[in-house]
Amino acid sequence: MAILVKSGSKNRLMCVAACSAFLVAGCAPHINVNDQLDMVAIPAEWQSPDITTVRSELKWLNNDEVKDLSSIVLLALENNPDLRVSANRLRTALAQQSITSGARSVTGDIRVSASRSGDFESGTADNQSFSLRGGLAWEADIWGRLASDNAAAEQSVLSFKNDLEFARMSLATRTAQRWFDVTESVLQNDLLEQNLEKLLQAQDLVDSRYARGLVDVLDVLQIETNVATARSNLANQRQTVTERMRTLETLIGSYPSGRVPQDIELPELDNLVSMGIPTNLLANRPDIMAAKNRVIGANYDLNVAKKALYPSLNISGSTTASGDNLGDIVDIDNLVWSVVGNLVQPVLDGSRRRQQVVINEVALDSSLANYLRTVLNAYEEAENALTAEVTLAEQERHLTIAVDRAIASEDKALDQYSKGLVDILSLVNVQRNRISAQQSLLRVKHRRLLNRADLHLALGGENIENYINQMSVSNQTASIQENL
Repeated sequence: MAILVKSGSKNRLMCVAACSAFLVAGCAPHINVNDQLDMVAIPAEWQSPDITTVRSELKWLNNDEVKDLSSIVLLALENNPDLRVSANRLRTALAQQSITSGARSVTGDIRVSASRSGDFESGTADNQSFSLRGGLAWEADIWGRLASDNAAAEQSVLSFKNDLEFARMSLATRTAQRWFDVTESVLQNDLLEQNLEKLLQAQDLVDSRYARGLVDVLDVLQIETNVATARSNLANQRQTVTERMRTLETLIGSYPSGRVPQDIELPELDNLVSMGIPTNLLANRPDIMAAKNRVIGANYDLNVAKKALYPSLNISGSTTASGDNLGDIVDIDNLVWSVVGNLVQPVLDGSRRRQQVVINEVALDSSLANYLRTVLNAYEEAENALTAEVTLAEQERHLTIAVDRAIASEDKALDQYSKGLVDILSLVNVQRNRISAQQSLLRVKHRRLLNRADLHLALGGENIENYINQMSVSNQTASIQENL
């Protein structure tokens, strides 16, 4: 309904409209968002074994250990396509926020028109007219609907900012892990080359003893089998190195050439890390904060839907000037102005607005469920990584001893075989145990690095600049373009 707002009757109209709005809107169910956000029972300390022995600060990597990793991570942050998609989502949300904020402002336009008319008989214009019209419009946010809509847009921007930050952290973590994959595969290749050299030395020993008639041909066949198998394993490992390097290059936006940098090593890790307390995770992980932003935004959207059931007040003003000559429309004496107020109360709309309330209630409940899932997954990741931190360190200690013993056993077995004190099967088994122990130790060191990266991410990490700086000292970084 359109009305001219008069000061004497304005208050009475507002009261009538307000009463009718509450009768139409009815009572909608209320969800206490703050209680729902606190629905996860968080323990006072981490549940992983031996974690009470933790005492040092979290150190992602020893800065002196890795030369090129910082440059590789920076390349990934600059070139990775998935990160560009996340950044564009944030840009879209910022633009949408500007649009939403504009709904609370005064809008206006200016229109200029001109017309001429005449008859076909004379072929000349008999009449001409010019007009200038300007208008302004503004919606009074009497129920706070526009404010809630703007708040929802702000939460959307915050959620996409947190999404982008978590995407950056995740990309940095995945890039580091893929670098460790490459390094581990190169070191495994080096182990297999060293193993082949040792087998060839053993083959020379077997051939020498066979030539002197000290051993049977079975010894020769056995050692030749092992040498051939070692060559096959080495060829397979070279393929693994190339494939892992191409995976890393694709991740950082480079052509997958498969060329591996030289002289790379797995960095050493400290045994202990400081995790703080579990509640810090809620404040540190951007994906949890993004899920929380979406809950708060969905609650604002629900408020918008509910307040759409109430009447809206729109005030518009216009001014018009017209005349037969162009100068008439700029003559202030010809201006005519008007101000109109519209108070609109929805009554019959096929229950569209009420169903929109239901839709937004469902969306809020879904965002709460997603928040719960995100929090539980985050704590699962952190607890698993904390447990692995302890068990992998223990495995590394035992395997280090096993490697030392296996190397000593191989040296002893070669000496005894040369003297005829042990047979070929004993020598072969000792050599197999040695290479198996060396490979297992390298794999565990690799897994510890992957797990430490996962742990850093699970606990919310730090801002991306510190994160990169912890992985490499900038003045030690060589040009990654030359290495790749």
